[in-house]
Amino acid sequence: MSSSKKSSRGTSVANEFNQALQETPAFEPMRYTANYVRMAQLEMSASELQALMAGLKEAEKLLPENFDPDKESWPPEAEELNQRMEEMLKNYDNLAGCFKKFVQSAQAAGAGIGAKRQQ
Repeated sequence: MSSSKKSSRGTSVANEFNQALQETPAFEPMRYTANYVRMAQLEMSASELQALMAGLKEAEKLLPENFDPDKESWPPEAEELNQRMEEMLKNYDNLAGCFKKFVQSAQAAGAGIGAKRQQ
């Protein structure tokens, strides 16, 4: 098999794989959540990372189950938590200002996984 045919076939397989990922429910939120956690692991101390993950769990409890960030504001208790977490994250350029998006992406990823399992 010629090199160009192998390359073409490899490109085709890669394109099909990428298409399958894009069609996976909640792929983008899963990707964002995983990348955010990876950056946090690289930049933060173990105790800060533990506090971040505890903040995520707390935020998920404070937000309504079917929370839609495009239509609703965060409840006051959740907004307070966001402010505390952003204060902790302020020295991390890659993480600061993104706690809400992290929480919302984690929720969407969880909902997408749940929907996929029910199919």
